[in-house]
Amino acid sequence: MFDFSHVPPLAQTGDILEPHGIHAIIETPMGSRNKYNFNHEFGLFDFSRTLRAGMVWPCDFGFVPQTLAGDGDPLDVALLGEAPTFAGCLARVRVIGAIGLVKNGEENNRILAVPARSTKAASRFDEIMNISAMNQRHIREVEAFLSDYNTFEGHQIELTGWSDADAAWQMVLDSIQK
Repeated sequence: MFDFSHVPPLAQTGDILEPHGIHAIIETPMGSRNKYNFNHEFGLFDFSRTLRAGMVWPCDFGFVPQTLAGDGDPLDVALLGEAPTFAGCLARVRVIGAIGLVKNGEENNRILAVPARSTKAASRFDEIMNISAMNQRHIREVEAFLSDYNTFEGHQIELTGWSDADAAWQMVLDSIQK
């Protein structure tokens, strides 16, 4: 049984180059056609549904523990990595921005993050500190996926733009449950 109640939302790195470090719990790995959700009652990951043909998750997708977003769920996070992780993976990540999204009339922004630096391995994301430094095509692909996925599921979606790392960091801080 998984219990994430003791996992802090902020990843204390002590590294000035990692000013926006958070913990992310991965629910759905990149490349999957299946959607998984963490079931807080049972402490397990539920199979939610299979995406339509030809559609796969373009990034790892999960949540920031001990947060509460405007939709009543933990704050969503999209991890832009080099390879998929797995459902239940605890990832230390760096916030680089957010995709603004209104779903069925409710704000439902998605935090964008990249893997935090590691002294054990280099990553092509090591120097990415802000959404503006990211390959814009990659961001647009994630944005298009979120729009298409939600629209196909019958939701009304409005994309409201991108936010930089500082604005996204404030979203994280505002969502932390006190």
